[in-house]
Amino acid sequence: MRWKTAALALFLSLPHGFAQESPRKPAPAALTEAERAASAKRGLKWLLRAQNRDGSWGLDEGREGCISCTVVASLAIMSNGNTERGGPDADGVLAIRRGLEFVMRHARRMKSDIWKGEETLVQRKLGRSIHSIFATVFLTQVYGQRAAGLSNDTHLELRDAISQLSQIIVKSQEPDGSWHKETFGSLKATCMAWLALRSAASAGVDVEDASVRKTLEFLKAQWNPASKLFDKTFGNGNYQTIYATASCLRVLYAMGDASSQEARGATEAFLRLVQTGQMGGAFLTVEGEDYLSAALFTQALLIEQDKRWGEWYPWITRELVKRQNADGSWSTTACISGRTFPTACAVLTFLAPQRMLPILEQ
Repeated sequence: MRWKTAALALFLSLPHGFAQESPRKPAPAALTEAERAASAKRGLKWLLRAQNRDGSWGLDEGREGCISCTVVASLAIMSNGNTERGGPDADGVLAIRRGLEFVMRHARRMKSDIWKGEETLVQRKLGRSIHSIFATVFLTQVYGQRAAGLSNDTHLELRDAISQLSQIIVKSQEPDGSWHKETFGSLKATCMAWLALRSAASAGVDVEDASVRKTLEFLKAQWNPASKLFDKTFGNGNYQTIYATASCLRVLYAMGDASSQEARGATEAFLRLVQTGQMGGAFLTVEGEDYLSAALFTQALLIEQDKRWGEWYPWITRELVKRQNADGSWSTTACISGRTFPTACAVLTFLAPQRMLPILEQ
């Protein structure tokens, strides 16, 4: 299977041994659209306040800028209909423009990777090249939303950066199709790398040296028929199972493989795991990767919008509202900690149905 073919398709039983789940209580009333919009708006306002003077975002307000945090914050603001050229919120437009310039400053001087500083927390969790992966996702979204009337020079600089970053990602792919198996976040990194290369292919960048076939084979090989989750590498129904399963499902749904045995089984098992199963009481309480998983799983189900979407979206948005801080942010204390990452991912989850990002288009 080729990357351009994949890009044309989209332009992204309890687990064995778990304790028996409690009977489900009647679901609380779903949030209204106005309540969801208000929560997302408060999150967006916090992100705008937390941006650094150099256009970046760090793990939290006032922290040193980080490429990946800048990307997720910028994407969250873009998901509300803003681009760096215009949109409904002038402050949001300016924030995206400043975030883009921060990323491009690093891209203009990159050689082997976009980040040349000391290893960041996000890199320790997701792998050395993760900033290049996140930067590619962001730049392809900007590229896809730019007006056709802009100068060739403006387009070319952005496209050249995407091309260089894509080659960094291609070269860091493992022989089995994965990325960064040296970390606990290998499946998350593999999912994000796949999304980055798919988006780059949609922008006309040649990424054919990477193997989409091997990536899909690697992801499917992580599926455990006993638990129905993608937990063969990092199992036991722990946090890593949540992250791995959401990441794998994001790719499988995007590839049109939602009806496969693996995807069907994992979707139902994931819903039980985070809502009523072993991890039900802890999801969205401690780790920043919970919020990334929520965003990825939301994007996956958005593709089909079947009964599972009808169950998931009201539930996850209600849970997010319950956990929102008084200042409009969401916060985590472990792994990818701070307020920026969970807040941006929460906003991406709320606003996914608006389909404002090219990566969500079918």
